[in-house]
Amino acid sequence: MSFQSIYEIVPLGDVAFFINGDRSTNYPKGNDYVEDGVPFISAADLAEGRIDIASVRRISQNAYDRLRSGKIRKDDVLFCLRGSIGKIARIRENEHGAIASSLVIVRATEKVKPQYLYFYLSSQAGQQAALGLNNGAAQPNLSVSELQKISFPLPPLPIQRRIAGILAAYDDLIENNQRRIAILEAMARGLYREWFVHYRYPGHEDVPLVASPLGPIPQGWEVRKLTDICRLTMGQSPKSEYYNEVGDGVAFHQGVTNFGDRFPSDRLFCSVGSRYAESGDILFSVRAPVGRMNIANKRIILGRGLSAIRHNDNYQAFLWEQLRNRFTKDDMMGNGSIFASVTKDEMQSISLLCPPKELIAAIT
Repeated sequence: MSFQSIYEIVPLGDVAFFINGDRSTNYPKGNDYVEDGVPFISAADLAEGRIDIASVRRISQNAYDRLRSGKIRKDDVLFCLRGSIGKIARIRENEHGAIASSLVIVRATEKVKPQYLYFYLSSQAGQQAALGLNNGAAQPNLSVSELQKISFPLPPLPIQRRIAGILAAYDDLIENNQRRIAILEAMARGLYREWFVHYRYPGHEDVPLVASPLGPIPQGWEVRKLTDICRLTMGQSPKSEYYNEVGDGVAFHQGVTNFGDRFPSDRLFCSVGSRYAESGDILFSVRAPVGRMNIANKRIILGRGLSAIRHNDNYQAFLWEQLRNRFTKDDMMGNGSIFASVTKDEMQSISLLCPPKELIAAIT
């Protein structure tokens, strides 16, 4: 007996409730956003099936209490309806908040196990089904009524439970590894700051500080322009007629829409390109949000919103930490100025610290 013979195909709307964010006059406004409040989750905050809590904007408790809909609870699936259609996250234990208008809550009924619902919608089949409803629109949008029509494979609950249990074990393993990676990331950033911001590197006791364009630096170190030590490639967008979502050509990234914690995910492809980033290049956003970064994990076509940076001596890990330390906020260059976009000349003129090569090799 085949697996297909023990499940039926039903519309997604038969097994889930759909809850929009509050779109009334209660929708949060400028004064409702606070530094320490209730998470107000947008599409940009979804990353690899989870909420990137560090990036989430927050609203006051009063603003949250006024919302009539869009409040999340455990096991909800958040699904992006605009821009990055299909971007998804599952709400874990102790997560709370509300959603922005670009998202919808997909909440399981008694017919489906919540984890099985999430795993299907995040699968290749579920993603393709959602993307297929967009009909190639330049600005992707999906309505709840369209989402409800997605074909959904519905096996009996015991089989759903087994499928979800197997996949959840892998999901937990991935989550544990991501926690370990986050710890190692924090250690790397801390070590960089210790050596190259506070100048407490091995042997620093015998090296005096001298003046430089970046402030006092150890004697013998240099400050040079990005153009002197890096290769910079500015993106250029091909005509939209060459775009596709079926994998024809090379992965294409116009901006930060599909950026992840470190590597981008691919949604668009392009059969024609003129500007490329190679695997390992640092992807740097040159249009709002200026300064957001990822690392190319394959060859990609660069759109006009991105640039690619490669250190001439291939010190990519050191360059990555240096740029992350300089560009700590979106749209803010290292000197504190606000930019909606930056030109090639402005990128090339970024000042970078150049310690001795043996010290860079040691920390790498």
